[in-house]
Amino acid sequence: MAKKKVLLTGASGSMGGEAFKELLRRGDKYDTVLLLRPSTKNKKAFAKYEGQEGIKIVWGDLINPDDVLEAVNGVDHVLHPAALIAPAADHDPQLTRGSNYEGTRNIVEAIKKQPNNGDNVRLVSICSVAAYGDRLPPVQWIRVGDPLRPSVGDYYSVTKIAAERTVIESGLKYWSSMRQTFIAIPNVYSLMDPIMFHQPPNTHFEIITSQDAGYGLVQTLECPDDFYGRVYNMGGGPLCRLLYSDYLRDFMNIFGLGDYRKILPRNWFCVRNFHCGWYEDSWVLNQYLGHWRQSFEDQIKQVQAVAPWYMKQGGKLAPASLVKVFMKRMADPLKWIKNNDEEKIKAFFSSREAWENIPGWDQYVVEAEDKDRQTREDPLTKEYTLKDMQELAKSRGGQCLSTDYVDIKSKLKWKCGFRHEFEATPRLILAGHWCNECMPPPWTWDAIARVDPAIADVYYHNHDKNESQKVDYLYYPNERIDGI
Repeated sequence: MAKKKVLLTGASGSMGGEAFKELLRRGDKYDTVLLLRPSTKNKKAFAKYEGQEGIKIVWGDLINPDDVLEAVNGVDHVLHPAALIAPAADHDPQLTRGSNYEGTRNIVEAIKKQPNNGDNVRLVSICSVAAYGDRLPPVQWIRVGDPLRPSVGDYYSVTKIAAERTVIESGLKYWSSMRQTFIAIPNVYSLMDPIMFHQPPNTHFEIITSQDAGYGLVQTLECPDDFYGRVYNMGGGPLCRLLYSDYLRDFMNIFGLGDYRKILPRNWFCVRNFHCGWYEDSWVLNQYLGHWRQSFEDQIKQVQAVAPWYMKQGGKLAPASLVKVFMKRMADPLKWIKNNDEEKIKAFFSSREAWENIPGWDQYVVEAEDKDRQTREDPLTKEYTLKDMQELAKSRGGQCLSTDYVDIKSKLKWKCGFRHEFEATPRLILAGHWCNECMPPPWTWDAIARVDPAIADVYYHNHDKNESQKVDYLYYPNERIDGI
């Protein structure tokens, strides 16, 4: 039997790198095409694979349609995890738009240029848990169909939502989108960045190890046809569910620093406007892929395995006092307060007064939670009627303007609560998307929550109904993403 040909993007990243290793292990079944930027780092890392039988490297860029077309020509599968992620994504919104949105659009268009309009090509595209925005308790449980609400200033999330919309509405015969959770890599030292203070301590993580993420991506090559045409939440399952404070506790101990609460005061951390949560439907994807192989305990062992030798022998990363000084300089919230950056203070704390009233760690109480919760509802596999679509629109504060319903793949006309009219397939709306004109930037969630009940349900748990905030450019005043 002839081998299938697989295009993999992002092979230099965490998920893509592990997927490439898995494809190499399956070289008897698949030939691999890589689309890689010709950076010095990539050229060095992949030099040994150039010319190797069963591997083709296209040196190019996702934002160049010709490069993408060269990589897509003749493949049977496209695995697309490549993305510019935070915190790097926050520093260059236009590059983030190009890499995440335009790159995905170029892949879709290249597939359509294949024989039979690309009907023989199967695309798996990676979205993100960031699409759901802030999901702190009591709304920490997430499932496909929940409204998409990128946190204020999160350009990465905005571009991933736009990319997923492009995939769902592409008209391709075979596509799927997997909303990836936080990928826990062994080199946690690389995560020491100001963004670590954007996360509230009670942020709920359902992590996945990079090995399981890459393995799961390649497992899609074995999936039946009914896997496609759907959106999934990809996490590591119950054994990978924890709080951010658990993460800090365990890794500070690995670093030999002891109690993190003695080094990192609680008011160095934000109280809202991040993302992550626990997936109550990630089991659906695991039934297809069988990728729940590792736990958070395995992640800890992986971190310990790559720790410097002196830490393995009981040494410290550095004296706790020096770590505290370093971390204090890194903590964004302290900079916002010092500079009286009103937009960021409001987005992440609601007010300076709220920041001043953040209690200490002695009042941080974590209650035991059921980590095995799951739903058996999958909105993209049910049968629907026009009345269902009308009720769906009503749940978003809008209307379904169409008078006929065919199926979830046929576009209908809709109107949002701000009277913007648009066309979209029911499966796009069922997957949590809504009016693209209301999607940031600007970020106007206070206004949207007043007319969209679905947004209100996941917004008012930590926002007052009297708040009023419109943010065009939270981070970089001269940068705006147009055309999404």
